[in-house]
Amino acid sequence: MGMARAWLTHVGVVAWRSKRQVGWGVGVLVMLSVLYLQYSAGPLLPGGGDEATGHAQRALNNVRGRTSDGGGAGSHGSGSKVQKVQFVVGASGSSNQHREVQQEAEDERGGGGEGGPDGEWYQWNGQQQQPPRQQYPPNQDVIISPDEDRDKMAAVELLERHNDEHRHEAQQGLGVQAGALQLPQQLSPQEQQPQDVDGMVAPGAVWAGQVYKYNPYGEPVYGNTNRPNYIPPHRVVHFDLKGAPLKPSVYKTLVPWLKELGATAVLLEYEDMYPFRGRLSSIAAGNHYTSSQIKEIDSLCREAGLEVIPLVQTFGHLELALKHERFAHLREVPELPQAICPSLNESLWLVRSLVDQVMALHPQSRYLHIGCDEVFQIGECQRCRQKSREALFLQHVVTVARHVREKHHAIPIVWDDMLRHVSDAAMNEYNLGKLVEPMVWVYAEDVYRFVQPSVWTKFSQVFSHIWAASAFKGAFGEQLTVPNVRRHLDNNLNWLDVMAAEGGKFGSGFRGLVLTGWQRYDHFAVLCELLPSAMPSLAINLLVTSHGYFNTSLQSKLYKSLKCMQTPKYQTWLNLDSDPFLWDKFSWCFFPGSQMFKVTARLDATRRDVDAYYDRVTKSRAWITDYNRRHNFSSPMRIDEDLEELPSRLHAVSLLIKTARDALVEWFDDWTAGEWIEEQVWPMLDKLQRLQNEAESMKNVKNWPVRPLPLLPELANFGITEPPPKPRKDKDHKKVTNV
Repeated sequence: MGMARAWLTHVGVVAWRSKRQVGWGVGVLVMLSVLYLQYSAGPLLPGGGDEATGHAQRALNNVRGRTSDGGGAGSHGSGSKVQKVQFVVGASGSSNQHREVQQEAEDERGGGGEGGPDGEWYQWNGQQQQPPRQQYPPNQDVIISPDEDRDKMAAVELLERHNDEHRHEAQQGLGVQAGALQLPQQLSPQEQQPQDVDGMVAPGAVWAGQVYKYNPYGEPVYGNTNRPNYIPPHRVVHFDLKGAPLKPSVYKTLVPWLKELGATAVLLEYEDMYPFRGRLSSIAAGNHYTSSQIKEIDSLCREAGLEVIPLVQTFGHLELALKHERFAHLREVPELPQAICPSLNESLWLVRSLVDQVMALHPQSRYLHIGCDEVFQIGECQRCRQKSREALFLQHVVTVARHVREKHHAIPIVWDDMLRHVSDAAMNEYNLGKLVEPMVWVYAEDVYRFVQPSVWTKFSQVFSHIWAASAFKGAFGEQLTVPNVRRHLDNNLNWLDVMAAEGGKFGSGFRGLVLTGWQRYDHFAVLCELLPSAMPSLAINLLVTSHGYFNTSLQSKLYKSLKCMQTPKYQTWLNLDSDPFLWDKFSWCFFPGSQMFKVTARLDATRRDVDAYYDRVTKSRAWITDYNRRHNFSSPMRIDEDLEELPSRLHAVSLLIKTARDALVEWFDDWTAGEWIEEQVWPMLDKLQRLQNEAESMKNVKNWPVRPLPLLPELANFGITEPPPKPRKDKDHKKVTNV
């Protein structure tokens, strides 16, 4: 009986505890159910569902920064933890960051794929997956608790509105090939943005019934598909001619081609290619243009409807003059021929003379770019130390600008970088806004990283007009031979976003966008990308800035401008991920400069082949290493084995030099052709010939010394010296015999 009571008591206690556990379990399930109804990204009810509503609900989850996963795709059971979700919008945006994230996702998956609805992918437990398709009844609204704040409600409404616009575009048939870079279709100029009487973009360009403005909280605008298709009023192509002038005959083909692609002006930076006279005659290069040639270039541009803007450096980057002994005393720092001392009267004479002589052959130019960028040495000499660097810079710019306006009746343009850290009060004190127009230059993809919104606001307090400058070549490597088109395209697309966002801050908006094409990083630098090898990049970026977007609707214009053949290869769009230099795509086209473009592709392949061979025989194998050649010590048989492939590479490099010469002289004189070949191709030939000569020298050895071989004398500086020689034993010792 006692045992029975004990057993019943035990059962009762267990039941009571189980009841408590069941109660807790029911409570937890109720709480999870509430959370599920509130935050779930999966379907509640069966049915097709309104896709826009699904996108809005998913966006709300993203705003909250979490989602539960009880049921639907990707479920791990009702008891699994809340998952972090990161959405990446990729297919229709132009943001470089978005594309890089999408590409990384595809690499992790081991292949392509279209992504989820609207090209979206997300991170789920560290893996790339498609978002679960939302399944709501038709036209069902997203259920949001009354406790939710208004910001989250606004986020959902905004996403719903955006998805309605996307769905409307899809109904109009705006399909784009998967993987292609895309921005919205171009609107007509009247629909796109209001114009004032001067043809300038009015502040606050209207698009899709809304005024597009930069987000004051600093959210990026890159890749935002709900932006205007901004078209700069001026699309200016920059010619950097220093040390490597184009042949005058090239302009007859080049100028109409630029006009056809949408250019409205050219920025001519002659540097030492200008035919300076008098005391300045010594600073002109030996292969400079003649006065008649410059007049002809100016006439060609104006007859084609292209405005001509000369560029004359007037503060920094004056190496063309300061490198000479005659003008060395004008340097701010005696050892550095980069910037003039602004406190010397003769410095002002030099600058005015440069301006006057250049403007003499361009009397109709409405603008003159006076440079003033990267003045690295300022306020260094004894005279200049009496003033602040800011005052020295502003006073010099004002002096030069007044001379340009008063004598030549032109509007001076200056690079903006030296003004980015100058206060608006200081600039207004010097009345800078009435004298010059700044040109903001950023060649990297992320424009806002270098020129923040606060800088634009500051400039708007001083200047009513402003310019921008992107790049189509000469920005991503001092010795590149061909531009990375993808990076330059991102730079230009992002500039259009920034111009659309920031133009409304200025009274008269942006004057235009300059597509810079640098040929040297400064006066002393070697050549980087030459213009003929950058023609595809120039064509693409001119089309982008002339239309305000880049997608397959521009395919026929692009291929026609580059004279591509009517083959299946040119019935598909570009793939800048796998072909960023476009060698594969455009090596079968016949645009101006196509031969030089093909030479750069051949150079790249030859260089990789030669480097691989050289590394193999000198670093991987053991008989023609640096050590062998220094000591003239190797196996003739092994040398012959390693030299078997050398003649074919010597022939390939020699033939490349001849082909490059023929392509270069179509555009440049022999001086430029020789410099480029010496810089890019000759080192390969010289390296192979030295390898051959030293290898043949080792083969001529008939007898070899015993080891150890002599140590390298330079090792003595590190305490590594040859020990004294040991006495050698006489091998001819006498034999001892027993008698």
